[in-house]
Amino acid sequence: MIKTYIRNASQTPLTEHNLSLVSESRREKIERLHHERDKRLSLAAGLLVHFVFGKSEPLVSEYGKPYISGEREFNLAHSGDYAILSVGESTPLGCDIERMRSVDPFRIGKIVFCEAELKALSNARDKCDVFFTLWTKKEAFIKCVGEGFHLAAKSVDLSSPENTVVHNGVRYFFKEYMLTDYKIMICSTENNFASDIQSV
Repeated sequence: MIKTYIRNASQTPLTEHNLSLVSESRREKIERLHHERDKRLSLAAGLLVHFVFGKSEPLVSEYGKPYISGEREFNLAHSGDYAILSVGESTPLGCDIERMRSVDPFRIGKIVFCEAELKALSNARDKCDVFFTLWTKKEAFIKCVGEGFHLAAKSVDLSSPENTVVHNGVRYFFKEYMLTDYKIMICSTENNFASDIQSV
């Protein structure tokens, strides 16, 4: 079962107690950040890791994907006031969260969307919703594959309304959650997602 946890960073105070719960590398990262909002988001993410894994120290793969040696697969994302963590048993996964807001969908979309995705966006009645669906799908998928920028964003077509795609012979599945004005997308090679996200 792939579970996703969420924490409200605006309700996560930068107390010594909270900072003592996160890994040393996370604490150092928080201290390097300049803005309190960024510090709270990073702390919220660290507290989600602590909630699931305790004091285990996350490592980073050669492509920048975090992992904990010998533990379950996990992925982190944050946007606006929220941080999320998705965790599975041993299957690759990626997650993304985006606060839905007014954007220029074509100016941004043409940077990462392929022609089929841009066409789906052009044909959409609710362009904002389709833009953020495609955007979060793309982010979660790239993080799931785990190759970072070595995987060209436009090389995979995620325009199908089906919540699955085959890439290099591997089938990937998507699960979407909504939280007020936030869209949350999880991608995994396992189609076994929790029905709801859990607030921590």
